Amino acid sequence: MLKAQKGGSLPAAYQQLRSDTARMRFLERAIADSLDEGQLTHVLDWARIGLSMAEAHKVDTMKGIFLFDIGKAFTYQYNQYDSAIRYYKQVLPYFPDKLRKYHVFSLREIMDRYADLGNKDSSFAYMDKLNALIDTMAESNPKRIALAQNIAVVYQSFGMYRSAVRYFEIAVKGNRANKNYRGLGLALANLAELYSQMEDHNKAIITAKEALPNLADVNRPFMQTASNIADYYITLGNYDSAMHYLGISNDVVERINDQESRLANKTVLARIHIGRRQFSEARKLLDEAINGLSAGNDNWTTCRALLAYADLDTSLGNYADAKARLQKTVALSQNNNFVPFTILALQKLALVCARTGDYKAAWQYQLDYTRYKDSSANARAKADLNDLEISYKTLQKEQEIALLKKDNDVKSLQLKNSRQLLVLYLAGFVMLLSIGGLIFYQRQRRHKIETEKIKAELQTQILRSQMNPHFIFNCLNSIENFIMQNNKRQASDYLNKFSQLIRSILDSSRNEMVPLVKDMETLQLYVELEQLRFNNKFRFSVYIDPALAGGDYQVPSLLVQPFVENAIVHGMAHSEEKDLSLSVKALLEGGNIRYLIQDNGVGREKAKVYNMHNKPHHKSVGLKITEERISIFNDSRVEKEPIRIVDLYDEQHRPEGTLVEIVLKAI
Repeated sequence: MLKAQKGGSLPAAYQQLRSDTARMRFLERAIADSLDEGQLTHVLDWARIGLSMAEAHKVDTMKGIFLFDIGKAFTYQYNQYDSAIRYYKQVLPYFPDKLRKYHVFSLREIMDRYADLGNKDSSFAYMDKLNALIDTMAESNPKRIALAQNIAVVYQSFGMYRSAVRYFEIAVKGNRANKNYRGLGLALANLAELYSQMEDHNKAIITAKEALPNLADVNRPFMQTASNIADYYITLGNYDSAMHYLGISNDVVERINDQESRLANKTVLARIHIGRRQFSEARKLLDEAINGLSAGNDNWTTCRALLAYADLDTSLGNYADAKARLQKTVALSQNNNFVPFTILALQKLALVCARTGDYKAAWQYQLDYTRYKDSSANARAKADLNDLEISYKTLQKEQEIALLKKDNDVKSLQLKNSRQLLVLYLAGFVMLLSIGGLIFYQRQRRHKIETEKIKAELQTQILRSQMNPHFIFNCLNSIENFIMQNNKRQASDYLNKFSQLIRSILDSSRNEMVPLVKDMETLQLYVELEQLRFNNKFRFSVYIDPALAGGDYQVPSLLVQPFVENAIVHGMAHSEEKDLSLSVKALLEGGNIRYLIQDNGVGREKAKVYNMHNKPHHKSVGLKITEERISIFNDSRVEKEPIRIVDLYDEQHRPEGTLVEIVLKAI
């Protein structure tokens, strides 16, 4: 690496260069070397010098590179993440090719830094940009594998464990395919830690053991993973296995003389001795570990050592010492936002105070423990909902890909059959023109009918796959709002109805058609969710013609739901009136089913004005999709207009709501 001269000046070799182009290239390499070596002292100053020259000569690529380096300095030397994000964002316009290294890495750094700041929405916005790039990359692309691991870490930091597992598995699969054993080991080790956080310690052990041989030539990750396996075994009470893997870790620790890992492993060994009730050995190790840790800033290991010592003191009846160590753990964990340690220490403090008869203090610690635990549980529930939403979006994406593949298969089959028919036609023409012509005509006609049927089915499936998420995600947002407001009863009621709605939709999605009565029950459930969402702002009524209710009539699932949603969101949500109502009627008229959807909301004109001011760029495709579904279903067998929308007015010609009429063929 290039060494700076005294006083932080530029290297001597730089001073001998005659052109700014050469100087910029020199600084680019020098900064890269410094970053690789972790020597960040001069990175910010050198990058600013390089940026000034790049701006003077209008060299856009070099501007982007030096801006990226400045962002790196603010990230890793000064820990000023807001400033780092500002510079990373300035890099993007200089690399319009979204697959260029600096464009991709800047997006990754912005996502990570927003995650460090706890800004989930902004972090996820840039994660979406990275996911769009990942989708264009081959599974074995090293850049895709690295990004998947970064995304997994962000999901893990926000407690969205299912999504994190999925992206760690992408990294594992890619590294295994590339035979990148070091990368495979690191990905597996990270995945094992995630399983441990999920309290699936058996799976954590299996995954970490698979990682270990792949890390044999990487000292620090190897000894950390072996130590982690020992920790997982301690949690399960298997102290012999814990000793075995801790010994494997300590062999590397002693070989490379790593003091930090030595102290951490002493804490692990002390926990094994406590589990075996070998208290004197445990005390000696914990004294050595805590004394050694006091000189550094490894607060995580310090908290673990203090908790282990508190367990030792409690086992020996030294409650005053245990209380002091636990209080120190609470203070240290709160300062560093180690929430799990805070919860565990408060729980143990309540127990220790109760054993010493200090019930007032025990009660207060129990209250603090409950408050932290409830807060953590709410965060966990919110993360689970986010996980559910991500999983649902992923499922929809996979379904769309499968449908597109099926459509391509149909086209390939069509092309193949056309060629076969051409051969048959020519052969028949040679042998017997009349017979060959008849066979060709019949096969061509049958093939056309089958192809059109498949296309119609595919189109209907695609339209249905686009319909379902339209209101499901609104429900997820409402549940999240109730949780954020700590309205547990309302959230529970909403979540129960939501689960019923999901089950009904999934049941319906397996069939092309559903019974009309069942479809109306699903619609009723949807409206009940919307009533909860809008604080029961409107009344809702349903009427089904007895002739329809008593028959076995089938309809496409959720066909009228977008019109009902439109009436609620655009008609009644904006109304200040108190007596709001919405009704849905299903009538049998001849060979048709007629739906009537009526509301007394603000009407279409006022809703249009509201949307122009509040949602100027919003374009709803739900009604257009539904119109296409109705057209495909009716197949021109309904004589009258299938959809009619009427604006309602009172005697003074003031808007009084909207009436929607939908006509379907009855089957």
